[in-house]
Amino acid sequence: MARLHRQAADGSEAHLAGPNDQVLDLFDGTTTGRKTDQSRLIITGHLGFLRNHVPQDHDRDHKITVDQRKPSDVIAHEIWRRLLPNYEAALQAAWDDKHASDGIAAARQQLAATAAAHLGVQHQDQDTDFHFGTVDAGVHGRVCVRPGASDSVFTVRVPHDRVAEFARLLATFGRLP
Repeated sequence: MARLHRQAADGSEAHLAGPNDQVLDLFDGTTTGRKTDQSRLIITGHLGFLRNHVPQDHDRDHKITVDQRKPSDVIAHEIWRRLLPNYEAALQAAWDDKHASDGIAAARQQLAATAAAHLGVQHQDQDTDFHFGTVDAGVHGRVCVRPGASDSVFTVRVPHDRVAEFARLLATFGRLP
């Protein structure tokens, strides 16, 4: 097998593009500095931005090494047999996690938009942490719609002359004793 001489910006020496946006990165093992990688071709399933969504049980199983001296058809068979099933599983798991994460983020943004609309506040589309009211108007504060199943946080500043009124309003809202 001919040596690959030109390195890409991400450190790989070549990319193999496949169906469904699958990409394999190829590295010359001599570039790793590890003695065990000498004369090896390192082939990794490229995850790109999805690498942050790969579950831990798939974190390291989308990479193989093969002897560079093996014929190309043997290397292709090793990729097909050892790498692709794990890479496709890791890629699918990452997409599933990404879609779930996007759904949670969209629900969080919608909740923040609803709260802002009720408070008469304009905020950025992706902003889930915003201020409402002004010091001059009296009641003012901050709303933070936190990610996940966490409760949202309202920090409300109330002038002393309106505290009793605010407490009564809060008690009726939350059915507090």
